[in-house]
Amino acid sequence: MMSDYEPVVSGVIVVDKPEGLTSFRIVSMIRKLCGVKKVGHSGTLDPFATGVLPICVGKATRLIRYLEHDDKEYRCTIRFGRFSETQDTEGVLYGGRKPTEEELHRMKKNDYSDIREIFDAIPGTIQQIPPIYSAVKVNGRKAYEYARKGQHVELMPRTVHIYSCTILKIDSDPELEVDFLISCSKGTYIRSICEELGKKTGFGAYALCLRRTRSGCFSLDHAHTPEEIDRAANKGALRELFLPEKVCVRHLPSVDLTRTETEHIRYGRILPLSDFTDRINVETDNPNTDQPRFCAMYHDKLIAIVYPAYEGDSRILKIERMLDEL
Repeated sequence: MMSDYEPVVSGVIVVDKPEGLTSFRIVSMIRKLCGVKKVGHSGTLDPFATGVLPICVGKATRLIRYLEHDDKEYRCTIRFGRFSETQDTEGVLYGGRKPTEEELHRMKKNDYSDIREIFDAIPGTIQQIPPIYSAVKVNGRKAYEYARKGQHVELMPRTVHIYSCTILKIDSDPELEVDFLISCSKGTYIRSICEELGKKTGFGAYALCLRRTRSGCFSLDHAHTPEEIDRAANKGALRELFLPEKVCVRHLPSVDLTRTETEHIRYGRILPLSDFTDRINVETDNPNTDQPRFCAMYHDKLIAIVYPAYEGDSRILKIERMLDEL
């Protein structure tokens, strides 16, 4: 039946990843349904987590690098009272303590003001050490490979940004749990934040459930479950679920090309930057400064990603990624 599906040449499909599946498993599923070998994802989700997982197919895989630094948003439920080896429900629980009835009564009476103050202090720039049970590479191996063998490795802290953190609900019957929404930069581990909150309260804590609600410009409104995707494929309507390649770089400024310039790009010819001074804004001509990227468009079609560069003594628009080839 798979061979009867109409191959999807290129584009982005946003998957609502269910719990228990790896991001790689989702990529394999899309590869099989689309009949296309070039398939990749942006922003790995742990098997434990659910939600937005952008999948790029065909030529769109050339644009994954422009999605990798996207900010993320998550909805998380944290449970207080125990720590977890993996900082989530998949690990062995240990230590910590449940709040006493007296403590819970006092919290409720004060509308959980102590808990709210701790959450209010979350936004900001922090140095975060990745979890030992993570895919961070250490000497060519993933950290969790060491952890599963009981081997200790030192993970270096990373700078991450927490833009906002909003409590949605606090419940203490039967367990003390907080449902919250958090917006953060790439590479932020929400389960590590949960563990830190457990330490600050003295109760211990871990992530009970984690759902990515947004990745860059992609939200749950764009997402489709694996079941929905499979049904669409069986109906020959898989293409309808795909977004165009250009959504991957919608955050980049664009420059409109003439037909002649488009042909020049397709043939790999040099485009003098002087021809574009009235169409793009280049703040510096220092070759050592990282130059802005532009979407080179022709009649609303993404042709290439270009940037100002030097060719000898001449300034040109150089192609970084080609999308529309001959």
